Amino acid sequence: MNPALNDIFASTNEMHITSISDTSAVTEMTVSERHLNGVGVCQGGALFTLADLAIAALTNRESKSVSTDADIHFLAPAMPGEHLTCTCRMVRDGRHPLVNGEIKCDNKLIATFTGRDYKIDKL
Repeated sequence: MNPALNDIFASTNEMHITSISDTSAVTEMTVSERHLNGVGVCQGGALFTLADLAIAALTNRESKSVSTDADIHFLAPAMPGEHLTCTCRMVRDGRHPLVNGEIKCDNKLIATFTGRDYKIDKL
């Protein structure tokens, strides 16, 4: 079973996996008051968690993996009430999967990200 499906932190923060395939994963959330930073837009950590959930959903589909590094580029603010869709795509699979993706609200690009994982035999 994919451990990302049991991500307590993501589900507590109203983030959900909506699809997983061999080459992509999609996560979604609606920006609520709990996600806002001090200036009233979605906090960067919430966006990063949405991306991290998509990375985990994609790289943990057959065996367990953990992140080795990730980066995110915030391009536009996500506002309260906006529904965000995060799409993650496999660039390279194997022992060290590499993925990239984007977070969007409709046609507005909110963020882009890249992540690398490491497949582990035991956790």
